[in-house]
Amino acid sequence: METPKDKGKISLSIDGEKKIPVLDVTNAIQNLQNIIYNLGDYYFENPCREAGDFPQDVKKYCTLLFTDIEMGSVHADLQISNEQTALGESGTIGERSIVATRDLLEALSKKDIPKEELYNIVNDPHRVNKLLREFYAMWPDENSKRTLSIGFQGNSQIQLKGFRKESIKKLLHKPIEEYEKEIFGWISGINIGQSKKITVESNQGKINCYFDPEIKDWVQEHLGKFVVLRGTMKPLNKGNFGLFIDSEDSIEQTCYYTLDNIPSPDRIMELKNKIPIEFILEDELFIGSNDELGLFAMNTGMKDVFKELEEQLFILYQEYVLTDDELSKSGQLLRGRLISIVGDSRGLI
Repeated sequence: METPKDKGKISLSIDGEKKIPVLDVTNAIQNLQNIIYNLGDYYFENPCREAGDFPQDVKKYCTLLFTDIEMGSVHADLQISNEQTALGESGTIGERSIVATRDLLEALSKKDIPKEELYNIVNDPHRVNKLLREFYAMWPDENSKRTLSIGFQGNSQIQLKGFRKESIKKLLHKPIEEYEKEIFGWISGINIGQSKKITVESNQGKINCYFDPEIKDWVQEHLGKFVVLRGTMKPLNKGNFGLFIDSEDSIEQTCYYTLDNIPSPDRIMELKNKIPIEFILEDELFIGSNDELGLFAMNTGMKDVFKELEEQLFILYQEYVLTDDELSKSGQLLRGRLISIVGDSRGLI
């Protein structure tokens, strides 16, 4: 039975042999730690990295610590290292990473599933491949006498059964599929030569978008304008993906987009109601604002504008919702509006 104090906990058991090599234990725990780091990195909305270390924020909130260990057959209890702030019911970054690890493990343990079903848990094909590599590395071989079981948040352990390893291998070697994606940004450049691509300064950073030659004129009409692009992410080379659009409906000219999340120092929570943001470009600076809430940010990078607006929203939430101070009439109205957007999470902090 899960309790609030168990939300950041994991248990791991290795059994079946009288003597278990220390290296096998440390490798299994390292694989588990890498899975948690990768999921934390995903929930921080960082791009999937092929090499290099994880950011300090990910390590701060997703590092596993031993709370108990029993030798012989090995049983280890671990928990997320940092006391984290929880807004709403979805949990902290660390807790969400543990839940996603459990969901992935349950999916991989029960039956043969299409790889696309895993994208319902982690909507990033590259990240799913990295996670599958970690699961495959820690999974016992089919004929192994050793058993490995993992429990999450105080619930019963799930056994990693050896006969499932071959299915994970097949998933791992299956090519990454195409998937749909939407971005908002400013079309800053266009190449109508062989590559047929536009450069977009977007809410997710600078992105190259490839277009069908038949819509070249339509694309050119939107150069130097704010747009929403809806297309298909397709594999290019060396594991990279590109956004492809093939119809006029793929481009919508608009200077409005929405804030969907509110960040705290250790987690990201989806808003109950999205906040419309108006954008302009002035003196090579992107400016985003919402007059109702008094949000205003400017930067040379669109992604940085979104980040600053999200931070401002969280500060407002702290000052007007997560407070016991007496508020003025206008402050009470703002508080009510913020609660309608985010929800009232007092008492969960």
